[in-house]
Amino acid sequence: MSTPTDNEIVSPVLYSEEERLYSMFASLRSQEPVRWVEPDDYRPFWAISKYKDILEVETEASQIFLARPRNRLFTKEEERIVRERTGQASILRSLPTLDAPDHRKYRAIFQEWFAPGNLRKLEDKIAQIVDARLDYAFGRDGTIDFVNDVALWVPLQTIMMIFGVPFEDGDRLHRLSAQLFHPHDPDTARQTEGHGTSEAAAELFQYFKKHIDIRRSEPQDDLLTIIANATVDGMAIEEKDALSNAVTVFVGGHDTTVSTIAGGMHAIISHPACFEALRAGTADISRVVEEILRYVSPVRGFMRVANQDYQLGDKTIREGEAVLLLYPAGNRDDEVFSSPNELRFDRPKTPHLAFGAGPHMCLGQMLARMELRAFFRRFFERVQSAELAAPTAWLQSNFLGGPKRMPVRLRSR
Repeated sequence: MSTPTDNEIVSPVLYSEEERLYSMFASLRSQEPVRWVEPDDYRPFWAISKYKDILEVETEASQIFLARPRNRLFTKEEERIVRERTGQASILRSLPTLDAPDHRKYRAIFQEWFAPGNLRKLEDKIAQIVDARLDYAFGRDGTIDFVNDVALWVPLQTIMMIFGVPFEDGDRLHRLSAQLFHPHDPDTARQTEGHGTSEAAAELFQYFKKHIDIRRSEPQDDLLTIIANATVDGMAIEEKDALSNAVTVFVGGHDTTVSTIAGGMHAIISHPACFEALRAGTADISRVVEEILRYVSPVRGFMRVANQDYQLGDKTIREGEAVLLLYPAGNRDDEVFSSPNELRFDRPKTPHLAFGAGPHMCLGQMLARMELRAFFRRFFERVQSAELAAPTAWLQSNFLGGPKRMPVRLRSR
């Protein structure tokens, strides 16, 4: 098992090559699970690859490791442009970039909407979205692109329904979302002479500002109305905060689930016994979803910055130093998950890290689980066979990953 170079640890191209990626993670876990990394184009940081260390940073040490100073891998040039254009470290001022006490205050805006009791009201509508997309898929002859013909549209139309924005805007909103979260992939990056990520965020701001302005004068039963009319510390939410959170929840609310559906289907097809268990109806769908989330781990990593010296394992993280929490590496840790590179629906229940942990644990995890259960349950009620028709192309992204094109031949029952 070769030792990865510092540049490989951040390489978007390597993150698009699943076998190499997980081999690299295994090497990091076994050789140097808390590793100081100095890539050419990025500021240095510690790469954290073991489950227990990631969990420690996210939970018991969450007051020490902060999100605000640096929460995502950006190149030094990207960081310079973002600070030049916004005056801050991040393009967005939203839940993933906030720390206590602000994080708690802004999270409270969304808590009721994303509570299980409220989400259950959406089950029938989500089921309708799933069936409509499967009607389209099974109604086509030959090979489909499972990512762009099927997986994309269930989470995208679900979050558009929740936000109360028209389905006909879906192509535009997904294109901008991809430009924001996958700026290094040649198929999704914004073609510009400026800074594509900032430009995509600005266009999304413009789009949601129009809808938020309407919601303030004409409230509706949707999440944008909640955001538009929210208060923080007794004051109306500031416009940039409203827009930042709208963009973050919208993009994060569908992009990661797209990757989980597509990556999950790729894994299931690649594990015939799992495919047959689902097709025969003998697999517990809730356990299936948890195992898919562990196996796919679409969020490749968030960053935190220490506000004081901290001992993690045998290394001392100094005040001001950043850590990169490699969630997929933690979710394949063989000290926690036996045969971690296998998809197993009988796996003992152990909390995975696909949604993070601690105060920053994903706000939309219950919605994601609901969509995944609805999709995989209904798909396997209707499918007779599915096979990969050509090699899958994966996103070149060191932030969020998954298939971007996946030719599949389907046959319905």
